Amino acid sequence: MYYLSRLFHIDFKRMFTTIKKISKRSNKSFIYILFDIIVTSFKYGSGYMDYFQFYFENLSFKQRSTYINRSVNNKYFKLLNNRDYFHIFQNKHEFLDKFKDYIKRDYVYLDDCTYEDYLEFAKKHEVFMAKPDNGLCGKGIEMIDSKGKDLKELYEGFINNKQLLLEERIKQNKEIASIYPNSINTIRVVTININGKVSVPFVAIRIGNGGRVVDNFNNGGMFTIVDEDGVIRKPAINKENEVFDNHPFTGTPIVGFKIPMYEKIIEQCKQMATIIPEVGYVGWDMTVTDKGIDVVEGNQLPGYDIYQSFPHLNEDKCGLKPRFDKIVYNK
Repeated sequence: MYYLSRLFHIDFKRMFTTIKKISKRSNKSFIYILFDIIVTSFKYGSGYMDYFQFYFENLSFKQRSTYINRSVNNKYFKLLNNRDYFHIFQNKHEFLDKFKDYIKRDYVYLDDCTYEDYLEFAKKHEVFMAKPDNGLCGKGIEMIDSKGKDLKELYEGFINNKQLLLEERIKQNKEIASIYPNSINTIRVVTININGKVSVPFVAIRIGNGGRVVDNFNNGGMFTIVDEDGVIRKPAINKENEVFDNHPFTGTPIVGFKIPMYEKIIEQCKQMATIIPEVGYVGWDMTVTDKGIDVVEGNQLPGYDIYQSFPHLNEDKCGLKPRFDKIVYNK
């Protein structure tokens, strides 16, 4: 029934376009790739986009079995996370209130403050961020420069656009800003909380690009993994699978960069992971400012698409499933 359900939801046009891309890059026939995708799907629950993203055409079945794909990630998600508590992560207002002890930036909610509170905030912070309450992938986020603007007109615009959260613009640590200054370059820390024991199986840094004010991978950004000592030893990659040792916008070296206050970032994420133990699998987006470590948001369904990109693999080309399974299932 599971595969029958998935069959009815497949975008066949997109799938065939993707297969053509795989066929072209691998010099293998369309029919061969199609058949191989079907076999891999039945064996491991991988979708055609998993196959495309992880270059499965170059991997053995044994290697493919080590990858966290959509099916595997969903199993972790369903096992560790109680949906009754998702609203805390999905609603920015609730999230900020719940984790206020870890928030370093100033903010106001337009549906929970007076107009005078808004004016006080806008005058204190001429440049700030306007965000929708439930936005995803950086959509609806704007950087506002209110200097010389009509504050009442801006206020009405925020209300109409449902950009109800106004946040002080985070001034990130100068070292991290040197990579790319136009966005907050967030450190993604994945935590797994099982019976109060918190583990960190994966850490990456997401970096903005192209003048954009968000670092999201699906909105023009790039990312790379971070080693256990806080040092970046692998190149960054963007959505088009372009690889960068240095940032294309600033020229700053990415490989060899050490994340400042890394140990404190990990420790803070472990602390936050215990606040809502009912949601045991979380991806935290963190940044370092002159005020200290700040949590940007938490994600109750961490995206697995950044776990196993080809420039970040070891020589064995194996994925991260064994590492996660050891924590989740004690294997």
